[in-house]
Amino acid sequence: MFKVCKDGCTHIGFELWQVKTGTLFDDIIVTDSLEEAQAFAKETYEKKKDGEKEMYDKIQEEKRAEEEANMPDDMDMGDMDMDDMDMDDMDGMYDEF
Repeated sequence: MFKVCKDGCTHIGFELWQVKTGTLFDDIIVTDSLEEAQAFAKETYEKKKDGEKEMYDKIQEEKRAEEEANMPDDMDMGDMDMDDMDMDDMDGMYDEF
């Protein structure tokens, strides 16, 4: 960056890609100092990570429970055994392998 901004940069841009809607980016630091970055992480990320993980896990558990509650009874295959399956419908199932 010093080669590009010989007189110092006044602006910087980020191109951030998110995999899922709702991803938030915060506590961004631009530095060339490892020590400064580690201190910044300790004051920001490390203080929030456990609480954010708990919140995420709780939301995921609620979603899973809601999906399970809304699943039709005939979709539950947990008690199904091989005797219940129509093997004639399986013809050609392994042709790709």
